[in-house]
Amino acid sequence: MVLKRYLALAVILAGTSAFILTANSTEQLTDKQHSLSEIKALYIFVQGLSVETDKAGLTREKIETKVRSKLKELGVNIVSEEEGLKLAGSPVFYVNVNARRRKRLSAFIFHVEVGLLQKVSLIREPRIRAMSITWDKGSLGYCSGNAFAETIEGVVADLMEKFGSDYSAANP
Repeated sequence: MVLKRYLALAVILAGTSAFILTANSTEQLTDKQHSLSEIKALYIFVQGLSVETDKAGLTREKIETKVRSKLKELGVNIVSEEEGLKLAGSPVFYVNVNARRRKRLSAFIFHVEVGLLQKVSLIREPRIRAMSITWDKGSLGYCSGNAFAETIEGVVADLMEKFGSDYSAANP
């Protein structure tokens, strides 16, 4: 009788261990992560910058350099807008920087968003296609005017790391 209990306990433990190992090794991807599968090239679009952000030292070139660097590290080719439109799904990687200077405080309030736009079709009517955001991350913050460009570049780098993690998970 005791032997049967130990045998039953051993079977239960072995089954539970196998389930736990399987669950951990076959991590489920989110829909956002799945939307990054098989993307080998992207067009980069940076928007939202203003004369005010330019005066504070943040330029489109600085942001594009951060984005290009991470995408190249991931093995993603950067293409022109014309070439991007010819790719399957016309994927566009965008960076949107919204920032307002608070003159009285000599500081900026900002929101930075990075994301992927691509053509999608409706399940109920596959002939209907539209551009849609299929992956995005953002950050809202506040910083001194003196540290604005450096802060935004850091935020973009952090958001690119999140993109890199999801992209790598979808493209092992």
